[in-house]
Amino acid sequence: MATSSYVGIDVSKARLDVAVLGAKQAWQVENSCKGIDELVRWMQALQPELIVVEATGGYQRNVVDGLFRSGLAVAVVNPARVRQFARACGMLAKTDKLDAELLAVFGARVQPKRYEGKSEAEKQLSALLVRRKQLEEMLKAEQNRLRTIAPSLRGSVERIISILKEEKKRLEEQIEQYLNEQKGWQEQREILSSAPGVGKVTTATLLADLPELGKMDRKKIAALVGVAPMNHDSGKRRGYRKTKGGRTDVRSVLYMSTLVATRYNPVIQAQYQQLLKRGKVKKVALTACMRKFLTILNAMVRDQQPFCV
Repeated sequence: MATSSYVGIDVSKARLDVAVLGAKQAWQVENSCKGIDELVRWMQALQPELIVVEATGGYQRNVVDGLFRSGLAVAVVNPARVRQFARACGMLAKTDKLDAELLAVFGARVQPKRYEGKSEAEKQLSALLVRRKQLEEMLKAEQNRLRTIAPSLRGSVERIISILKEEKKRLEEQIEQYLNEQKGWQEQREILSSAPGVGKVTTATLLADLPELGKMDRKKIAALVGVAPMNHDSGKRRGYRKTKGGRTDVRSVLYMSTLVATRYNPVIQAQYQQLLKRGKVKKVALTACMRKFLTILNAMVRDQQPFCV
C-alpha cells in the first residue's frame, strides 16, 4: 500500500541522490545495476505515493525503467519546469541533495503525470536510434580530426571514417528492417512520411521517443518537445521568448526536418518566408516553424490523415 511520502531523485552519470519529503537525511546510491537494485528494494519497502526523476540526457533511463517495472509510481519531469517551480518558491540554492529535495516537493505540489512506460518495440527502436546518433558523433569527430591531423596519420583517420560510415549504413538498414517488422506502426509511418521534410530518421524518432504525438493538444505537445516559447516579461517590459528543455532527441530531428521543410514543404516554406519579411531573424523564424510543423504532425496523427496543403 502506497504511503503519502514523495521521493525526489537527482540523477548524474555516476550516482543517484535520493530525498524523501519530510525526512532530514538524504541518501546516495551508485547509478549502476547494483545501485538501482538497492534503490528499488528500498522504494518497494517505502511504497511512496510518487517518485520524481528529472530527465537528464538519458542517464535517468535505467533507474526509471527499474522503478517502473517494479510497480512503483514514477514521474519523469522537464528540468526547465522544475527550475521555474524553484524560482517561484524561492528555492534558489543548488546542490545534488537540494535538487533531490526540490523534486520531492515538486511531486507533492504539482502532481506531475505518471510515467506510463514504453512498449518493448519503442525501447528497441529507441536503443537503435541512440546507437545511430553515437556513430554520427564519432564520425563527425573523426572528420574534424582529419582537417588538422599530421599527414603521416591521415590514413589511420580515413580508415576509421570508412569503418564508421559502413557501420552507420548497416545500422540504418537494421532500423529499416525493424520498422518493417512492426506492423502496428505501418499506418502511422505512412502518415508521418507524407509530410515533405519528414524523412526516415525523423519518422523513427517520433515513433520511438514521442508516443504522445496525436494524443495531446498543440500547446502540450510543444511544451513536451521543448519548442513552446517561455515568457520573460516584467511590468511593461516584454522580454525575449525562449525555448528550452523538452526531449532533445526529438527536438534535434525536428530541427533538421524543419530546415528541409522551409525549402520543400509549401506550408512551412510560406510561414518561414512571411516571418523573414516581417523582420524576424532566421533562428526565431525557424523555431516558430518547428512549432508549426510539430502542430501539423500532431494533427495528422490525431486525425489519421496524411499531409495536405
